[in-house]
Amino acid sequence: MANTQSTFGFQFYGYLPGYAVDQQYSVRQIQSSYASAIWFGDPVIKSAASPYIQVGLGTGNLTAMAGIFYGCTYVPSAGGAPVWSPWFPGSVKTDATAYLISAPGAMFKVAALLTAVPTTAVGDNIGWSTGAGGTSVGQGFSTFTVDQGTLTTGPSAPFTIVKMYDGVGNGADTTTSYNWVIVAFNNQFLRAGATAVA
Repeated sequence: MANTQSTFGFQFYGYLPGYAVDQQYSVRQIQSSYASAIWFGDPVIKSAASPYIQVGLGTGNLTAMAGIFYGCTYVPSAGGAPVWSPWFPGSVKTDATAYLISAPGAMFKVAALLTAVPTTAVGDNIGWSTGAGGTSVGQGFSTFTVDQGTLTTGPSAPFTIVKMYDGVGNGADTTTSYNWVIVAFNNQFLRAGATAVA
C-alpha cells in the first residue's frame, strides 16, 4: 500500500544494540529572547555564539547536534509561575530549561521528506529537512523529516540510517514516497561523526 504523508519529527524508538537503556533527559538552556518556536521532536543544536540551544538549521550537515527536543519549562512572557510544555513558544520571560534526548545510542523513527529512502541506504548517513511544526494537529509536534537527497557516506551528516521501518501500514512501503526509517545519531556532541558503510 502506498504511503501517505505523515510528519512527526524524530520520535524515540529504542536503543542500538550494546547501549544501556538511558531514560534520563539532558538539560540545556534556551535564551529567553530566542524568538523561534521549538517543537516536540525537533533536532536542536548549540548556538555558535553562546551556550544556549536553538532549533536545527539547514540539513544539519555542518554542526554537531545537541539532541532531540522533548519539552521544556519556562516562565511565560507575561510572567507568572513556570509551566511545562512539549514545545517552546519563543520569547519568554526568563531563560527556559529544555529537556533533550541525547543518549548516543538512542534511535528515532522519522518520515522521508518526499522521495522514498531506499533499502540500499541502510548504513548510510542522512540529513534532515526543516519543518514548521505547529499546534493545529496534535500538541506542538515537530514536522522535521529526513531528506533522501542528502544521503551520504560523509561523517558530518547528523544521522545514520539503522534500518527501514518494519511496521504495518503507513510508512512501511519502501518503494513509495514518504516512507519511514529508523535512524541513530551520527554527528552529535556525544557521538563523533563516522564515515558510513559503503
